[in-house]
Amino acid sequence: MGETNGYFGRVIRAGSHQASIRLVAEGLVDASAIDTQVLAVELRNHPKLAERLKVIDSLGPSTIQPVVVAAHLAANLKDEIRSVLVEMSSDAKAREMMSYAFVSRFTRISDTDYDDIRRMLDANQAAKFMRLR
Repeated sequence: MGETNGYFGRVIRAGSHQASIRLVAEGLVDASAIDTQVLAVELRNHPKLAERLKVIDSLGPSTIQPVVVAAHLAANLKDEIRSVLVEMSSDAKAREMMSYAFVSRFTRISDTDYDDIRRMLDANQAAKFMRLR
């Protein structure tokens, strides 16, 4: 919308997407940005929340959060974990479990796949909405 710092009367840090959803549902805040996957899971697990929430806009699509492993793991183990994740969607039981989490598949990515997130962060910082620490 082109708004900048000062548009929001008050900004609070809720601590998690789930906490933000509850704050909106309880009328303690007017709005919050929520990850769509988290919202889908919360609405599935707590359907009454849908009566107290309304999606007014969406950003994206954007790259989803990565799966990370400890840097000290052996390269061959990292490759094996990556392969298992990428191939999971070809297994019926794994597909069923992934579907429960609203995940259709895992795919290989590169650092540039997160350029969309970087552009959003740059726009946020240019508007001086929040200084991330």
